[in-house]
This record gives sequence, C-alpha cells and structure tokens, in this order.
Amino acid sequence: MKNNKHGGVKLKINVDILDIILDKIATLVKYFLGVLLGIMLISALFTVFTRYFLGKSFAWSEELIRYLIIWVSFLGAAVAYKEEGLVFFDMIVNAVRGKKRRNLLLFNNTVTLVFMGCIFVNSIQTIMMPSVAKQISIGLQISMAIPFLAVPLGLGLMIIFGINHYRVILDKYKKGVYN
Repeated sequence: MKNNKHGGVKLKINVDILDIILDKIATLVKYFLGVLLGIMLISALFTVFTRYFLGKSFAWSEELIRYLIIWVSFLGAAVAYKEEGLVFFDMIVNAVRGKKRRNLLLFNNTVTLVFMGCIFVNSIQTIMMPSVAKQISIGLQISMAIPFLAVPLGLGLMIIFGINHYRVILDKYKKGVYN
C-alpha cells in the first residue's frame, strides 16, 4: 500500500483496528449472553422442579428470569444490529440501486440512530431517578437500576455499531455492492 497525502495507509489500519475492536466487543457480548441464557435455563429448571415436586415457588427465581430476559433482549439486539441481523423492511431498498440505495441506507441509519439516541438518553434519565435507583426488587433484593441498566447498555452498543454502519455502507457503495 502506498501512503497518500491524506494518510490513506494509516486510515486503513485504523479502520481494521476498529473492525477488530467491534468484533471483539460483539464476541464478548455473545459469550456473556451465553452465560445469561445458561443462568436462565438453570433458574427455569429450578423453578419447575421446586413448584411441581416440592410444592414451593420462589419469587427470586421467576424475577431473575424476567430480568435476564431484558438483558438478553437488549444485548442480543445490539449484536444482531451489528451483524445486520435485525428485521428490516428492505423492499424499497432492494428496488433502488447505486447512489439512491446508498442514500436510502444512510438515511435509514440516521433515523435509527436518532431514535436509539432518544431512548438512550431517556433510559439514562430513568435510571438516575431516585424512584428507580433506590427501589429494591422484591425477590432478588437488588436495586431496580440493575435490570434497567440493560436498556442504555444495549442501546449504547447499538449506537456504536450504528455509527460504524456509516462506514460499512460507504465501503459497500465504493466496492459496487449496491449496483
């Protein structure tokens, strides 16, 4: 590779490093999701066993499953968004080619980021409210900020991945993928 006056080689290296970092983050989140799903499975089996064989039900196990579903949903959505695996109504996008397709994808990404940004800010404000931060869950006896934290964490990752989508869209356009 030749080094151009705009630092082309350095930019390419930085983009490669960015891809590696984002891939590592997504991989770590996937492993964490696996652990959370394992905990959910064990808790669900424990709940079924105690309810049907011992005749007892523990509030903490059902509450744990509910809170882990929230975490799995938001973190899983972030990874799916990074890998472009979320449901996307692409009938219009597939009908156009070239610059129009690129522009439509960039517009869609911008609208998505604005929406996620609004929810992200709102979720941070919600967690910081004393009524949430000081509220203790009945079964697990933890601050309700912990289950609520899944929302800004998942959306924060989605925003980071969404910002990177601009580069991905432009790279695909330059390579002629949208023609």
